[in-house]
Amino acid sequence: MEARERQNRQNGYVIEDAGALVASFREVAVRAGLTAVAPILRHELTPAPHLPPRALPSAAVYVFTLSAEYGRTCPAGANRTLKVGKVGPNSAARFCSQHYLPNSTGSNLAKSLVTERVLWSFLGIDHLDESGVRSWMLANLDRDHVFVAPENRGLERELERFLRGHLGPVFEG
Repeated sequence: MEARERQNRQNGYVIEDAGALVASFREVAVRAGLTAVAPILRHELTPAPHLPPRALPSAAVYVFTLSAEYGRTCPAGANRTLKVGKVGPNSAARFCSQHYLPNSTGSNLAKSLVTERVLWSFLGIDHLDESGVRSWMLANLDRDHVFVAPENRGLERELERFLRGHLGPVFEG
């Protein structure tokens, strides 16, 4: 398992230092001309076992990863990124609950976990169905949030793209 974890780190598939990744985006945003000054971003980690967020304070980018403890038990490895997404300030339902509900509208992580069975062995899943996916996610996944200050509204799209590029999530779309 250590070899897989080492390879994932080399490939950039884990959030090893979220602070450094956010700082790197601040620099890139200025160099790319997306903003004149470093954007105001706030990182928050919700480790497994976790509860879904209760509110969305501002636009944000969220990242679901396998917890270090769970990831050590499967080929995907500790801290492997499963999903990166963005939400605007009026998308509280998407941010707080929809990713845990396989029957909610649009694509979401719960739906992907239940339906994309070809990845179950990679993720260490023997069986997962609609009734158990929420509990599995809460028990085994960490959530990172990067909140975008109102004065930097619109940067969440570029931040999401930046994080997807660095973290190579298992599920997208």
